[in-house]
Amino acid sequence: MRRDGIDHASVRAVAAESGWSSGSLRHYFPTQDALLGFAMELAYRRFIARLEKIDTTAGNREVLRSFAHEMLAMDDDRRVEAAVLLSFLPRAMVEPSLHELERIGTRELYGEIARVLVAAQEAGELRDGVVPMKAARRFIVLIDGLNIHHGLGPDELTVADMVEAVDEQLDRLFV
Repeated sequence: MRRDGIDHASVRAVAAESGWSSGSLRHYFPTQDALLGFAMELAYRRFIARLEKIDTTAGNREVLRSFAHEMLAMDDDRRVEAAVLLSFLPRAMVEPSLHELERIGTRELYGEIARVLVAAQEAGELRDGVVPMKAARRFIVLIDGLNIHHGLGPDELTVADMVEAVDEQLDRLFV
C-alpha cells in the first residue's frame, strides 16, 4: 500500500510480495476488501498501541497534545501510517464492511479524547461552554485535515505548522 496505493493492494499482489500463493492467502482473505479491512485494522491497532503508552500523569492538556503528536504525520513512520489510514476513507465510504471498521475505530478515538476532556472539565481546566464529545470530534477533524494537507504539501504545511495548529486548538479548549 505504501508503494503502490490502496487500489493495487490486491490478494494477488500481496501474495506475490509475500511469497505466499494466492490460494493460500485467499484462505485468510477471500476478497480484496477482507484484506484491506485487515490492513486498516492493523494500522489502527498499531496507532492505538502508541496512544496507550502516553504518560497520562502529565496533565490533561499535555495528554491531548501527546495524542495529537502521535496522530500527526511528524516522521516517516507516522507519515506512512497516516497516508495508509487516510487512503482507506474513500473506500470506506462505499464499502459497508470497511465503513463499519472505520466508524468503530473513529468512535473509539472520539471516546478516548472525550474521556480526557471530561476529566479536564471536572478539574476546572476547560473553558466555559466546551462540550467534550463535540470538542473531541473537532480535534480529530483538525488532525485529519492537517495530515491530509501536510501529506500533499509538506513544504507548505510543515510539521511546525501542524504543532502550532494543535497548540492553538488546545488554547481554545483549556483555560
